[in-house]
Amino acid sequence: MGDFVMALESVKLISALPSSKMPKLQTIYYTFYRGIVSYRLFREGNGEHFLTEGDEILRTVQAWRQKCEHVENKLLLLEAECFASRCNRNLAQEKYEASIRSARDHGFVHEQGLAYECMGKYFSSIIDIPEAQHCFRRAHDCYMQWGALGKAEQMQRENGLDQANVNSYRITTKHERDWDGML
Repeated sequence: MGDFVMALESVKLISALPSSKMPKLQTIYYTFYRGIVSYRLFREGNGEHFLTEGDEILRTVQAWRQKCEHVENKLLLLEAECFASRCNRNLAQEKYEASIRSARDHGFVHEQGLAYECMGKYFSSIIDIPEAQHCFRRAHDCYMQWGALGKAEQMQRENGLDQANVNSYRITTKHERDWDGML
């Protein structure tokens, strides 16, 4: 058998590192999406326990934010969903917009699209259709930019966006972009 005393000492050293206190990437995403889903299910009338679950997840992500700036846009989006669930339009809109800016600033175009999509669904639920359509168009644009063509088509189909209302992106290969830059 191995040296278990030395193994225990190694585990203690590794556990003391700041990086060991942060959850793994898949845990961050799983928790984040679970929070969004919980708040959405609450707003759809599926029970108070979903609001409680959303709030617990929000507190977890707030704690993570103290150690990692890359969860900032996720925290802001969860806060927006929290305020939307409590019918506070002004704070919800402020947090949605802050999440969009943070995702853009960190280069998370897919999460920028998600924030626009969530904001659009919120505006749609409170019957602010022009604002919802604007958000859905922006979400579509983000998903196209990210290369999520299926998701962009879903946004277009489910939210009544016609081709005149969305920017159409031409997908190019790296070779084509390099060639265009030479001209």
